[in-house]
Amino acid sequence: MEAAKTSRRIPAFWLLLALGLVLSRPVRAQNPGAQLAQLRLQYPTEKAVFLDYRQELTVEVKGDSVQVLTRHHYDMLHLGPQSAMYAPDQVYSSHFNRLQSIEARTLVPAGNGYKAIKVTEFKDKFDIRPGIFFDDVRVVKFGYPAVVPGVRTVSDYTVRHSDARFLLPFQFASHVPMLHAELVITAPRTVRLNTKQFNIPAGKVTYTRQEKGANVIHRWAADNLPAMPNETDGPELLYYLPHLVYFVEEAQVNGQPRRLLGGVPELYSLYAGFVKNLDKQESPALRQVVDSLTAGVRTEPEKVARIYYWVQDHVRYIAFENGLRGFVPNDAGRVYANRYGDCKDMANLLHEMLRLAGVKSYRTWIGTRDLPYRYAELATPGVDNHMITTYEPRPGQYVFLDATSKYTPYGMPSSMIQGKDALLALDGQNSRVVPVPVMARQRSRTVDSSVVVLDGAAGLRGRGQLALSGYAKVNQSYALDGLNPTEEAKAVKSLLERGNNKFFVDQYAVQHLDARDQALTVDYDYRLQDYVQRLDDEVYVNLNLDQRYSADRLDPAKRTLARVNDYHQTNLFRTEFEVPAGYEVTYLPPNTEGRADMLGFSIRYSRQGNKIIQQKEIYVDYLLLEPARFGQWNTVVDQLNAAYRDAIILKRKKA
Repeated sequence: MEAAKTSRRIPAFWLLLALGLVLSRPVRAQNPGAQLAQLRLQYPTEKAVFLDYRQELTVEVKGDSVQVLTRHHYDMLHLGPQSAMYAPDQVYSSHFNRLQSIEARTLVPAGNGYKAIKVTEFKDKFDIRPGIFFDDVRVVKFGYPAVVPGVRTVSDYTVRHSDARFLLPFQFASHVPMLHAELVITAPRTVRLNTKQFNIPAGKVTYTRQEKGANVIHRWAADNLPAMPNETDGPELLYYLPHLVYFVEEAQVNGQPRRLLGGVPELYSLYAGFVKNLDKQESPALRQVVDSLTAGVRTEPEKVARIYYWVQDHVRYIAFENGLRGFVPNDAGRVYANRYGDCKDMANLLHEMLRLAGVKSYRTWIGTRDLPYRYAELATPGVDNHMITTYEPRPGQYVFLDATSKYTPYGMPSSMIQGKDALLALDGQNSRVVPVPVMARQRSRTVDSSVVVLDGAAGLRGRGQLALSGYAKVNQSYALDGLNPTEEAKAVKSLLERGNNKFFVDQYAVQHLDARDQALTVDYDYRLQDYVQRLDDEVYVNLNLDQRYSADRLDPAKRTLARVNDYHQTNLFRTEFEVPAGYEVTYLPPNTEGRADMLGFSIRYSRQGNKIIQQKEIYVDYLLLEPARFGQWNTVVDQLNAAYRDAIILKRKKA
């Protein structure tokens, strides 16, 4: 499923972190030339370095609300010519974090100090991103002037958070090295704070607490943190970025203690308030649709599946967020009438339709695999970014219904929520956290069966069928959805391609694209040129036409991050080769296999009359492959490559 389909996605108050804004404070005066030489020596391959990074938060109780004023200041020293890429900058704000003021400047070396050149042009507009129809996030864009090696770029801005439950985490590292990072929170004694640290090496961050008058000053600081890596197929930033999540647990408001956050009950109380006023009046049109869908249906699971598929088919996913609309769904009747909505709209529509059908279900909040947190370790609005519906056919058995994932069949969660915690709304006061299972590799299969024959002196000609089920089908269905004939032909060729780059699909037929309970099939005829090798009267034919994972060794000396996989999967290939008349088989490769817990294969050959049959299975069994397991992965890849090189040998019969 595409990332845009995650609807309420990471809320606006997390957006600053995701986009890597970094902050700083003034540093001790130092000769510009000496400082530049020292840091170039210390970081010879880096384009820039943050000299310092600072956020200063002041927690305030104003009337009935607990608010936070945050002052940001960051300072980057540019080390190399390519650092000009950091000249453009931007600051985000939204309903939850209002930008109060902003200043920026370039500090150009002048003697033993710097001369400031102020930024004079700031462009403020709504942020427009792919997959989002509308939200209230605004972006102020600006550019630092005169950016060359040796200059510093500095910005200061102030943000007011109108609700202390929606605060940004603090990051101790960034995409360039960080010399010093510091977070300071000043709060009244009547305010109780809590924090959670993630990915911070032991002893790297120091914490001090100081009481000053009616306030308490909390300070966290870290020095000399390296740049964060960025690697293909790596996990999202929050899985490895050193960061601290802070939140207000309790505050005195109007003389009374008020619980804001702290655990699942407090978080659910917040969420329950977002949905308590929904669907006060039943929609007659929606009732009519539900009655028509469930007429004559005998079992409850079949009712649920029919309604689930109807929502997938008839409601278009469109993200629309404006302030609390990022959290509060529309009434089901309105979503039905509009025929569009985001994840919370579609989840609530599905929940209401099931209620009209006499089926109990639960509105459900959940974090996608983009977020590393579990409710047991962190219970704030930053722990989830998605909303679905959950059906419980029997006590303790759950079916997770994500209507934003158009092609996901009933009985499977969308791939992006596998292994995550789901927060079920049991009623207005009570909730339950349950785990979403990870689907076994047998649920997502790619099965390719083909018959091939020699075609001319060095080619092959084949006919076969490819069948995709589970998440393999979901992904490919999205890839084929809405393509014109020319685009579809290119996509199918890419899907079927094997052997070498002289592969041609002569004809194909796609079936069951929209039938969720059936495998997506592609029947095909193809030609493969310049593939078969000949030496004198011998012919070498390698039946390993598909050699996936052959170039997939992971170098632990170069790669530091884990690798992410969308889903567990099994790939099955049956290739039947017809031995041409006048030839005999003089060599048949031995059966071989290699297995580890995250990757395995088996390749077996057999003879049936004048046919040679190769049966190959390759499985991938991980969602997150940690570097400690790269060695096991590489061992199997090496074994697989050895098997891939083995070919059958034919020899012309003597007259």
